[in-house]
Amino acid sequence: MSVWFSYILLYIRNRYFKKGRMKNLLALKPYLARYRNTLLWGVVCVVATNFFAVAAPRFLGNAIDLMNKPFELPEILSDVGLYILFAALSGVMLYLVRQLIIVTSRHIEYDLKNDYYAHLQTLSTSFYDRTGSGELISRGTNDLNAVRDFVGPGIMYSINTLFRLVFAVAAMIAISPSLTLYALLPAPLLSWSVYRTGISIQKRSRKIQENYASITNLVQENISGIRIVKNYNREPIEVARFEALNKIYFDNNLGLARIQARFMAFLTALTALSLIPVIWAGGLQVMNGTMTVGGIAQFVIYVTMLSWPMISIGWVTNIVQKASAAQARLKEIFDSRPNVTDTVEVPSATAGEALKGPISFEHVSFSYPAQPEKQVLRDISFTVEPGTKVAIVGATGSGKSTLVNLIPRLYDPGDGKVTIGGRDIRGIPLATLRRTVGFVPQTNFLFSDTIRRNIDFGRGTHDGLDVIEASRIAMLHDDVMDFPEGFDTMLGEKGINLSGGQKQRACIARALCWNPSVLVLDDALSAVDTATEARIFDGLLEKLPDTTVILISHRISTVRNCDRIIVLHDGEIAESGTHEELLQNGKFYADLYMQQLLEEEISSLS
Repeated sequence: MSVWFSYILLYIRNRYFKKGRMKNLLALKPYLARYRNTLLWGVVCVVATNFFAVAAPRFLGNAIDLMNKPFELPEILSDVGLYILFAALSGVMLYLVRQLIIVTSRHIEYDLKNDYYAHLQTLSTSFYDRTGSGELISRGTNDLNAVRDFVGPGIMYSINTLFRLVFAVAAMIAISPSLTLYALLPAPLLSWSVYRTGISIQKRSRKIQENYASITNLVQENISGIRIVKNYNREPIEVARFEALNKIYFDNNLGLARIQARFMAFLTALTALSLIPVIWAGGLQVMNGTMTVGGIAQFVIYVTMLSWPMISIGWVTNIVQKASAAQARLKEIFDSRPNVTDTVEVPSATAGEALKGPISFEHVSFSYPAQPEKQVLRDISFTVEPGTKVAIVGATGSGKSTLVNLIPRLYDPGDGKVTIGGRDIRGIPLATLRRTVGFVPQTNFLFSDTIRRNIDFGRGTHDGLDVIEASRIAMLHDDVMDFPEGFDTMLGEKGINLSGGQKQRACIARALCWNPSVLVLDDALSAVDTATEARIFDGLLEKLPDTTVILISHRISTVRNCDRIIVLHDGEIAESGTHEELLQNGKFYADLYMQQLLEEEISSLS
């Protein structure tokens, strides 16, 4: 037995671990080590349950042999009682095994999910530019469940199979070495089939998990954009897309089920066939008087007892290969590193303090990682003095949003640097930098929570404006009070029960709650009328007079009163100055101004 069993272990080690097919699972060692004491007691209980299970048939064999000669009833009852006792102890130990190992797997799953989500929070914006949310959800649910199956049932049944084989085969050798050899004849065939089937299961499992991620991504996008789907009558087309992906998912799952079914049927047949030479040779030994009836009965029980370990090898193989494929996909996320990180240790005393001083762009150039050959910004240089209001205008695609995204370090410039108060922002702790900047992005996003919590989202424990005051400056207060529950009104997904203008003003109020030193408004007033826009700016000037405002807008009426206007064209600064100075230049800004005047005249005539 030891020769054949060593052969199986060596074969699996060489085929799987050396070639890296299961190396991904070694990343789970820190989680297993965290619960090593509990797992160790679980292994002790595994040893105990198998010891009692293998010892029990010996008493049954003795009871059978006693019946072939004169006996006293107490002798029979003694052996039967011990058999029942050992079987019961085996069951109790098995219960403890499940409580120790399976429960631990749930703790590890809990830790993995927390670490996965926490890691996602550390990744930079560029990571989310290239990775779909459905893909991340799939890896954090389906793939994590597959890993949990490995650290729970996978480990439990692997250890159980190991000790069941060792104890049962040792007992079989003690009864008859020759019969044991007959019983273990299928071992080489078993090891080869485990190897071949394991490769197929892992490949199929990887495809299934990727298919599931694609389906999750499609469903998430369609539900989020359901109004667009309906407006364009795309329902049948989207259903067809889902059916096509679901068919691929179905076919791959069906293929995996067929592989598993064939493997389990093969193992069951192999176990049953191994009994034929055992019963034949054992029967001859009983007839020759070299083995007792109780001995052959006990041996057959041990061979039957090995049937589940042999079958569980196939089941565990399936679990391990699925987990290996899943862990490989999770490892891709855990191995991702943020592009934007602190280059200095974050001082706790300054993490909540706001920065002061001018904002300077010094020969800044930038390209997105996905298109490094295309420069979005080229040699940008300008300075924004503290407390001033600066506007950035330009045609669509000129690089306006990219420019302001560099201020809170959503991205880092490829060349040049951005400074605040003379300090390169790459040397400023992110917590300090982002505490300084109130940012309202071009795409408004509100959480499925109350209006109050959405507005107060960023402030946390920092001092700043309260929700009511911030909403008044953003001209949102009166609109909110029209709702039956006021600021405690629950918003739907992405704030669906607010109008476009209300969403923009809620996002502005959220930024104002910081009481930031720098306020960046990336086309954040496009959905409000000019009168409301003017009142919002008046409120900003009155309540936050020392705040530096950097404003992106396409409206001349919005930017004309700013202290300075910077015009971007094709990623470069085309001109810069006040409203009057730029009109006198007669270039891009003047053309934009005349175009908007003409549009207003046409609109008034119509």
